[in-house]
This record gives sequence, C-alpha cells and structure tokens, in this order.
Amino acid sequence: MSLKVNDLVTEFATRRGVVEALHGISFEVGENEVVGIVGESGSGKSTVVRSVIRLLVPPGRVASGTVEFAGRPLLELRESELRAIRGKDIGFIAQNPFSALNPVLRLEKQFANIAKAHGVKADDGARRRAVDLLAATGVSDPERVIRGYAHELSGGMAQRVVIAMALYLNPRLVIADEPTTALDLTVQRQVLDTLRRLTVESGRSMLIVTHDLGVVNAYCQRVLVMYKGSIVEQGRVAEVFTAPQHPYTASLLSSASPPIEPAEAEVVPSQPLEVATWPSSK
Repeated sequence: MSLKVNDLVTEFATRRGVVEALHGISFEVGENEVVGIVGESGSGKSTVVRSVIRLLVPPGRVASGTVEFAGRPLLELRESELRAIRGKDIGFIAQNPFSALNPVLRLEKQFANIAKAHGVKADDGARRRAVDLLAATGVSDPERVIRGYAHELSGGMAQRVVIAMALYLNPRLVIADEPTTALDLTVQRQVLDTLRRLTVESGRSMLIVTHDLGVVNAYCQRVLVMYKGSIVEQGRVAEVFTAPQHPYTASLLSSASPPIEPAEAEVVPSQPLEVATWPSSK
C-alpha cells in the first residue's frame, strides 16, 4: 500500500481573510519505506500529515489537491469510510502522547475500544495482542501497565503505549508527528529504535515528522524538506544531505550540531512481529 499526495493546498480562515498554509504539496511514501518531513517550526510539517488524514481542526481545511492511499481517494471519502481506514490501515502517533490517551479509562479498555470501533471482537485474543505489543515496545510489566491509567505513566512509557495503540490493528502505514519531542535524548533514541523495529522491520511504511536532521539521517530512506508551506527539496537522504540543491536545505545542514555525516538509514529485511494474531471472528 502506498501513499500518494498531489498538489495539496491547505487554507486557514482568519479575521483578515484566508491564509494559504500549504502551497501545492506533492510526494509519495512507497512500500516498506520510511520518509521524513523536516523543517523548522511553522514550516507546515504537521499541517501536511493532518491534512492527509483529515485531522485538521477548523478553521483549517484542504482547499484542493488529491490524496490516495492504496488507490483510495482519502479526501473524497465519507467520514465513516475514513474512520475505517484511520487506525486499521493508517496508524497515527501524535506529538503529545497524553493528548491521545483517555485519562479516566484503564488502558485495557482503551485498546478494547479501538478494536470495537473497527469491528474486531475485543476478546482474550485481542487483549493478549495488546499486552504483546506493549512488551514489544519496551513497556516493562505490560500486564500491570495495561490495567492502569495514563497518569501513572512517564512520558517515555506513554509514548510507547501510543505506539502500541497505533500498531494494534496492524496498519500498513504509520504516521508519526514529532513522536519524541517531549522526551530526553536517551529515551528519544530508545523510542525511535522501537518504532523502526516495529514498522520497517515488520514490512510497514512510515512517514515521520521531525525538526531533527539527525533523526532523518538515522531512520529515513527519503526526506522532504519544508519551508514556509512548500517542499523545497526531496530525495534520498544520502543524496540530499551530501549535495543539497536548495539554499534552505544547505542552511539547515550547516546549522546542525553536531554536523550531519550523511549515512542513509539501513533497510532491514522484513520480519514478522512476534505478537498474538487477531481472532478471525468479528
């Protein structure tokens, strides 16, 4: 399953009129590929991914363009059809994990709600899959954690739980919007290593939004460089970072500390994720 975005234009209504936030964005994410979107704050990175999966909050709206996932036009689908794709076929990892977790429900109930929302029977097999995924993301004592609440988690543990939820229905594409912004450097690396292991190494694709060139260099095969709502450069990470063609890309690379040593992320052969499989009944 591939994602194809063509000439995407997003607008925001303000008191002074309509402001165009994205100016004709076009890119693709292929099978078993990790693509990074990089740029400074306000460049439009998060607006891109929220436009793609129609999570923009009014007064934002997609004005024109097309988005296809596995041949389906996401911008033309009814909301009910789109909800069936989000979560099941496209997993989303938000910037702030606590904003994605319900503070008053036990985590096992939240996993069960995800299953039920997509017509999957929330039985013992589904719960076992959730526990296995928590363990796979590095959550210690997952049986205890799944019986608890979000407020009992550290930031790193909460992000691992959100990753497990994003992968719960076995999506083919994972979209991660600044998934480690609130974490310290050591935990960032652990979470990103886990995310790559559970996506690319399991045959999934990933679109990751970040302001960190080091993350792109270490984890992505291709990169989209954004500046003021436009993609000013895109290509293989090693090629873009070695010989940038746009002055903004060159400026980003020259300001990186420590300096970036281009080394395109290794693509690891796909391996099955060792978690319980879904029950066949719905």
